[in-house]
Amino acid sequence: MKTPIFCRIFDYRKTLLPNEYLASLEEGVSDIEQAKVRTGLSVGYPGWTLLYYSVLCGLDRTGGNIIVETGTNIGCSTIMLAQALKDSGYDGHVHTVELLEENYRAAVENIEKAGLSRYVSLNCGNSTDFLKEFTKNVTSIRFAFLDGAHEQDHVVEEFELIYPLLTDKSMVFFDNTYQIAEEGEDQRVHGALKIIKSRFGGNLINFENTSWFTPGQAIWQK
Repeated sequence: MKTPIFCRIFDYRKTLLPNEYLASLEEGVSDIEQAKVRTGLSVGYPGWTLLYYSVLCGLDRTGGNIIVETGTNIGCSTIMLAQALKDSGYDGHVHTVELLEENYRAAVENIEKAGLSRYVSLNCGNSTDFLKEFTKNVTSIRFAFLDGAHEQDHVVEEFELIYPLLTDKSMVFFDNTYQIAEEGEDQRVHGALKIIKSRFGGNLINFENTSWFTPGQAIWQK
């Protein structure tokens, strides 16, 4: 594994975050270890705002916006998804799933304190099991943030499960996208994106200087 690279920024104006509660969690945080305590294993700034504006600018004005997230953690990125939906004024809902019950409970509390519970349905369980059931009951997904387990095959499986429900205007957002694995190791999200491009084509936009170990975020669209 290559040396960790951290692209999360701490010295920034907290008013740049569109949710006051999330901004309050960032006050006084100056390094990764403090961030883990306050906001968990989340992407941080500027990744949160990249996620927020990607959703806000990509929603369907006519409504019916289904937003899916795998890997809720303690709900900070979920807050960004829900805040974007709220601020858009468009009809829609966020559906998120978290594997660990402790994180799930913390996410429920954080999303409630952020004032966004009405926009979010939280689920506790394995992300692929959740997606297998969830995709039976919806006709399309407008935005997906795939951030569950980061092993290469798991990311590809999540994508394959939602792919039939993606339209030409749907977006799929990924975190921790840049290559950190040595030859012979699991290539993780970086390797998954190569497979997705090979199998499904589409357009992939990469952002290198965001998030933390592993850095990088990307947006895929047909």
